[in-house]
Amino acid sequence: MSSLTNLEELTMQEKRNHPRFTTTVKVQDIATLKTGLTANLSLGGCLIKKSEEFDFFPIASRLTLKFELPGVDEPIVVHGIIRQKGKQREGFGIQFEVIDKRAAYYIEKHLGTFL
Repeated sequence: MSSLTNLEELTMQEKRNHPRFTTTVKVQDIATLKTGLTANLSLGGCLIKKSEEFDFFPIASRLTLKFELPGVDEPIVVHGIIRQKGKQREGFGIQFEVIDKRAAYYIEKHLGTFL
């Protein structure tokens, strides 16, 4: 059973085009106004921690997310799709589908602090 989990992990890692960094950022689903916190973030997506408020979205749900990044005056907005539940169902793996240049710039700037 553990080899299947390791294989799934490896397969998921290989599908990612951008490295993810552990960071906690406030995020809100614009449609439902539910808020949560990220566990990790990259230019290609994020993992939003499961919480009381951000607790249930089916896989393949499309979300428009608003992020509050430190040092950025206005929130950034990205469009994404839920691709998976976290390894232990601890959150939602979001793949960004649409990310504009402004959002990409500020995410890269934020993630640059980890390099």
